[in-house]
Amino acid sequence: MARILELRRSIRILADYGNKLQGKSVVRRWTDISLMNSQMNLRGWGRALDNGPPGSEGSPRPLIIRRDRTGPRLQLLTAKGFEWVEAEIPIRELPPELEGFRLLHVSDLHVRKAWDPAYDEFIARVEANPPDFIAYTGDFVDNKHDSRRAMPVVRRLVNSLKSRLGTAAILGNHDGDLLGPPLASLNLTLLDHRRLALRSGSATLEFIGIAGVDRKDFDPGFLRSLGRKEPGTVRVVLSHFPDLVRRSRFLEADLFLAGHTHGGQICLPTGIPIIRHDSLPAKLISGIHWVYDTWLVANPGLGFSGLPIRLFCPAQVIEIRLRKAGGS
Repeated sequence: MARILELRRSIRILADYGNKLQGKSVVRRWTDISLMNSQMNLRGWGRALDNGPPGSEGSPRPLIIRRDRTGPRLQLLTAKGFEWVEAEIPIRELPPELEGFRLLHVSDLHVRKAWDPAYDEFIARVEANPPDFIAYTGDFVDNKHDSRRAMPVVRRLVNSLKSRLGTAAILGNHDGDLLGPPLASLNLTLLDHRRLALRSGSATLEFIGIAGVDRKDFDPGFLRSLGRKEPGTVRVVLSHFPDLVRRSRFLEADLFLAGHTHGGQICLPTGIPIIRHDSLPAKLISGIHWVYDTWLVANPGLGFSGLPIRLFCPAQVIEIRLRKAGGS
């Protein structure tokens, strides 16, 4: 009994640290812009859920996930040793023009005033093999009240990460609406409540940004105004909050990219998060899952929120490669 009480006390202490990790006006418009190795099992990744939420059954196959290394159990002050996850995601009726398309998903940088040495490796890897497109799902800065000291680092990092066809981003709850104009001046297209279409022949890769400063900014009227997904289109939704996948199911997204949770940031040795920061079940706050008839990609992020520590939850970036689903 004494051991059980001590374990409960330890969990409460970790939970208190987790609560400190994250504290807690949108432009209603949209724009259509056309722009002409080791393999290992990842805990919590790539699951079609049994007895999960609606739309958890019948996932497209096969889903292949690799990572270059196992990240450190403890990361303190720096994201050095971050995991580079490669995911080949099957898409039903994928147009031939989009076969093998490489999308780099980056989230929750939580930049502070100092340059993290991990950024140098990140930039070098992107420069060595640029992706086709880069998507950020919010929380560029950590300080919610004053982003000015972090902006020189954000500017240097974002402008150093280049892709073949461009970069899109949404804001997160740490960014605030006032960060929008400075970000829009960088090497990216801000997509809060906007739409971006990349076209090649008869194929379209469509990005839709859900405003991410606050869950209350969710605007179903705007999203429904975009209409049904057209034939030959792969629809990718960017949302800071993973649990908005429920409310936006009508979008018929092929990919739903999200961040915010940090995978818990502080987890038990089994990988179970102490704090979820989201209303989805704990098993959905990190990794790639087939739910609500879409692939939810819950990115654990590259940075730290609040306390600069990660425990049993290493930082990650995710490189997605589109593949045609078997039998589609």
